Amino acid sequence: MFKGNKKYYYILAAIFIGVIVLQYNMPKPINWTKTYFKKDKIPFGCFVIYNLLEDTYCNKLETNTKTIYDLNNATTSRNNTFIVINDNINITELEYKSLEKFIRKGNIVLLCANNFYGKLEDTLLINTATLYFDTQAKSLDSLVLKPAFEIKYVQEKNNKLKKYSYSIAATESYFWKFDSLNFNVLALNKIKRPVLIQKQIGAGKLILSSTPDAFGNLYIANHPNRYYIYTLLSSIKNNTIIWDEYYKTYKTENKSIFQFIFNNESLHMAYLLLIGGLLFFMAFELKRKQKAIPIIKPLENSTLNFVDVISQVYYNSKNHKYIAEEQIQYFYYEIRKKFGVNTSDFDDTFYQTIHMLSGIELDNIKKLFTYCENLKQAPSLTENDLLELNNRINNFKQKSIR
Repeated sequence: MFKGNKKYYYILAAIFIGVIVLQYNMPKPINWTKTYFKKDKIPFGCFVIYNLLEDTYCNKLETNTKTIYDLNNATTSRNNTFIVINDNINITELEYKSLEKFIRKGNIVLLCANNFYGKLEDTLLINTATLYFDTQAKSLDSLVLKPAFEIKYVQEKNNKLKKYSYSIAATESYFWKFDSLNFNVLALNKIKRPVLIQKQIGAGKLILSSTPDAFGNLYIANHPNRYYIYTLLSSIKNNTIIWDEYYKTYKTENKSIFQFIFNNESLHMAYLLLIGGLLFFMAFELKRKQKAIPIIKPLENSTLNFVDVISQVYYNSKNHKYIAEEQIQYFYYEIRKKFGVNTSDFDDTFYQTIHMLSGIELDNIKKLFTYCENLKQAPSLTENDLLELNNRINNFKQKSIR
């Protein structure tokens, strides 16, 4: 099949390797996905801020990979700060009750999201509004320095800057509805709408932020806006900070080899090229080379034919006595197997046992076995005798309850 086609293999292999090398050396486009993962070094990952937490804002840094319900049950101490950063946060009623219990112990919870849904929205009476900018005409790469909105603390004391300006790359959200009697406003945007609010719950406090992008690497690494986050983190310093990796939109699971290939542009392109090349080769080189597979007739079950032939031989030979003896012998075998009796002695115990187990009248049982023994002693049998024996045995089997 492969004879005389070596040059095509060499060409295909050279193209395959060339595409991989070309894709590998091409400049990688900026990934603007807002994952907020601690390991991501992309603009809206949280690698920088996560690695600043330990020793600076806490003595111990932990990572949460389970629900708030499980976290609350596993935490008995106070002086913990739980940080959740994502574009959307939606928790159930059970999770919200666990969140309140966690805070009442004396812990701090910081929830950062553009939108709050579920029990948070209903119970805390909060709603957020998001301002969108037209980024279709140009890529985010060219708009990353173009200012879009500003944030400032209500109390500007201890702040490096009075205002923190964010570019179009970030999403601007603010609280347009909240319970002003229970929440204190900590920071406002340019139109005097709150973007950071705080509520006291028991011995702890709940802080809500509508600008999760402020925690991204883009605005922390060598950026003036890092002082906005530094000021916020200074207010929630604690013995232990628990960083959430569970409530994430892009929560990662165990990936297969194909997920790894498809997430890598070079490998993905090489994979498609390989599949395309194989399909091209199959279409033009293997066409009509496959011989037709012959249809093999399945083997017939000749058991019934064999039985029929043997029975015809016995019947046509007029040896009715031999057939009767064989039938009686097989009948006795079934009696021994079903009723657990000895068919060599036909005494009162034998008949009584058959009567009790089969439910057939005692006289009929005695007549049947007496008839069978008489046939065995007879010198010869007729066809009618053979039919009578068959009828009596079948009648016994149909009436027997066992």
